[in-house]
Amino acid sequence: MDWLKFFVLVLSGVFAVYQYAMVRHDLVSHHSTPDLPSQHEPSNLDTIVYVLLLGGDLLATVIYALRFGTGGVANATAWGAVFCLGVCLVIAIWWVIPFRDLPPEQDWSGIPFPVSVEQTLRIVRITSAVFFLLGFLLLCASVSA
Repeated sequence: MDWLKFFVLVLSGVFAVYQYAMVRHDLVSHHSTPDLPSQHEPSNLDTIVYVLLLGGDLLATVIYALRFGTGGVANATAWGAVFCLGVCLVIAIWWVIPFRDLPPEQDWSGIPFPVSVEQTLRIVRITSAVFFLLGFLLLCASVSA
């Protein structure tokens, strides 16, 4: 295994663990202990660092996918991983950062959300985590092919 494969797998694996922890926090802490006084929410710096590192992971995956000269299973799964990680990055930029930048006193009554803002953010995080997991699995399949 060369260094690029190793780097991409390790970086994607670390982000997969982070995504799992974020989703587990969203699912477990809001339902099992609703009486906690305040929960730690990621700061703007955490979100920006996450987006920058996810962009670096996507860039490394694109470089890995461009190394294939011919088509095949490894090439197709590598580009599938690029697509899934790209969707995850778009979700992070389009949804998570704007939700973090809104002031807490923002009036949401005029926006027809089917659920509350917190639940919407939780759904977006879970969707992002599913795409990231799929991208990580496709990347693993590409390396093993």
